[in-house]
Amino acid sequence: MGAGKSTLGPLLARALRRRFVDADVEIERRAGSPIAEIFAREGEAGFRARERAELDALGGSGAVVALGGGAISQPGAPERLATQGTVVYLRARVDTLLARVGHARARPLLAGLAPAERRARLEALLAERKPAYETARIVLDTDEASAPRLVAQLAERIRAIESEGPAAPRRVEVELGERSYAVEIASGSLDGLGAAVAAVVRARRAVLVTVPPVGRRFAPRALRSLRAAGFSVARIEVPDGDASKNLRQVSRIYARLLALGADRDSALVALGGGMVGDLTGFAAATFLRGIPFVQVPTSLLAMVDASVGGKTGVNLPEGKNLVGAFHQPRLVWIDPALLASLPARELAAGFAEVVKKAAIWDADLFQTLERDAESLRGLDRVGLESVIERAVRIKAEVVSRDEREQGLRMLLNFGHTLGHAVEALQRYRGLLHGEAVAIGMVFAARRSEALGHAPPGTANRLEALCRRFELPTEPPAFPRRAYLAALRVDKKSRDSRIRFVVLEGIGRARTVPLRADELAAALPPGARARRDGSGKRRAKSSRG
Repeated sequence: MGAGKSTLGPLLARALRRRFVDADVEIERRAGSPIAEIFAREGEAGFRARERAELDALGGSGAVVALGGGAISQPGAPERLATQGTVVYLRARVDTLLARVGHARARPLLAGLAPAERRARLEALLAERKPAYETARIVLDTDEASAPRLVAQLAERIRAIESEGPAAPRRVEVELGERSYAVEIASGSLDGLGAAVAAVVRARRAVLVTVPPVGRRFAPRALRSLRAAGFSVARIEVPDGDASKNLRQVSRIYARLLALGADRDSALVALGGGMVGDLTGFAAATFLRGIPFVQVPTSLLAMVDASVGGKTGVNLPEGKNLVGAFHQPRLVWIDPALLASLPARELAAGFAEVVKKAAIWDADLFQTLERDAESLRGLDRVGLESVIERAVRIKAEVVSRDEREQGLRMLLNFGHTLGHAVEALQRYRGLLHGEAVAIGMVFAARRSEALGHAPPGTANRLEALCRRFELPTEPPAFPRRAYLAALRVDKKSRDSRIRFVVLEGIGRARTVPLRADELAAALPPGARARRDGSGKRRAKSSRG
């Protein structure tokens, strides 16, 4: 309640030229009484029975339907709704919901409660319903953007889903001799995963590693496909978020594999974003001294970067990716249709890695991003698949020429020196990896100009493109001494100098040795971090 269904629903229907139906209004019309009276007379169970009947009547109608907040949390509702249309979760913070519902006299589940009680009740409802909400095909945050802007984003994503049809697969080879593998890119291909894995992995057992939100949406399809291909299947879930990329979670995976009886005739399948891929790959590299694994990335960042190249690892409190191994996957299976469920902020963070590859390697791709930024953010299928393929080809070429990061592959760390420092200082919370990389790229481009490596205007052009994708571009306000300490644990250091990636122009890059203090000195003076609503200290960052 209060997420914006009644506001955005009619606007979306108008944008898509469809009928709008508010399920609660229809229930009231058929019952001849308001929902509050239905609750008082029949209880919640009676109302839910009416709601189920209404949803069955509306399914497949082609309308835009606003559902009551509890509709999808009823037994069997997520599966039933998924067969009837595209389900959208309008997500908002509790503070936003409270402001919108006001005194809540017309909200039966909140009526009569004091403000503190309303907050507690809303928090409890969200926690209870979250697993069902996150099965939605599309997740849209409604806290800050205007209604017209949200509707435009939503309409584009729905059109992209409804235009999906059989797509010719795109294939990129990562040439590494006997360890070569393919990256397969095709919208709607998740159901073909099992047969593809069976073709490249000799194993009896496939263990899927994922996080709860991704698992709820996609694990059933992936497991069904693997099972149909003859695998004995199991599923391991790790907590969501980059804070889970640690040795403790790796140990949990080991323990679960042993409990399942996994052996060298087993394979791991990473279903998720970059954190899941890195964690699963490292577990595969080290369990029983190495078992095969497959990458099934579900975020744009993982599709274009983390899933390709065989870098696996975990973080330490002192820094990012300080423990790891090179362990190439047997297959990377990319289904861009999965991106329709990705929140807009996470999608934007993925584009940071596409911008990075264009900036260091492909000026034509950079121009494509400048030309098509808005349509790409709207998930234009053909354009997005093409951009994913081009970004993967860059990564594949670099990895094929320098798998172990002895020279050329270091260019892929553009923006990561400062980006990793920012993530460590933020304790891997508050900023997405792609957002930290965007901050690092703009800083590196400015240093490239200041050091005479890049022509004037290079940094401004890069910053402008990052802002087009709504990425932050300014470092959080930590003291310089804090940045200095974080930069000194950079794993790319040699002889107390960091192999810092600079641009020589858009599409060309190189590394130069710089001391950590030289980089820290170029940062703006640290300012006192402001506090958020919870009273916790957090650093400021520009969201563009």
